[in-house]
Amino acid sequence: PLDFEPAPGGRPADTGASTDCTVSVTLRDARNSSDDREWIRAVYREYLSELSVSKSGLFPALGEWDARESEFLAGWFADSGANPFVILDAGQRAGFALVSRPPAFPRTLVNYRMAEFFIVSAARRRGIGAFAASLLFNRFAGDWEVLEDEQNRPALQFWRRVIARQTSGKFSETRSGGEVRHRFRTEANPSVRGAS
Repeated sequence: PLDFEPAPGGRPADTGASTDCTVSVTLRDARNSSDDREWIRAVYREYLSELSVSKSGLFPALGEWDARESEFLAGWFADSGANPFVILDAGQRAGFALVSRPPAFPRTLVNYRMAEFFIVSAARRRGIGAFAASLLFNRFAGDWEVLEDEQNRPALQFWRRVIARQTSGKFSETRSGGEVRHRFRTEANPSVRGAS
């Protein structure tokens, strides 16, 4: 797993989340565990349900999901340009993330995209998502892109706060076609330990 060193005092830094508890966040490569893959499959419906509230059209309609579920998620675990992770809090599954590399053609200005990111509702507002995002940004140092549906206000607020903190406010934000696009650069952080 990848570990994040909390801010001094064992509390999350200014993530906009509650600071009443210590957060112990790690990431685990979901390709290595059939249990993790099945857990992602189970909570992915909750993720899609939340996305459907904004009616973004960027995901399969819930009625179509059953027929396409195996095919869609299999791509996560078979694609050499995709890095699927389970986000753990104190060893318990709390969410998932998919970091992908854009295709070689057409050429893009980014090395990595946050293709999917989800924290289960019971684990929210405790800094887990912010810590996990920071782990990922530090693990995959380079030029990043994060897209959100412009109608998904909670996601917009979360990513603006997390990206601003990660980059000291050095990021761009553009809107097009109902999406908000954040672009920024990250550097490797020595407080992030590598995979074990």
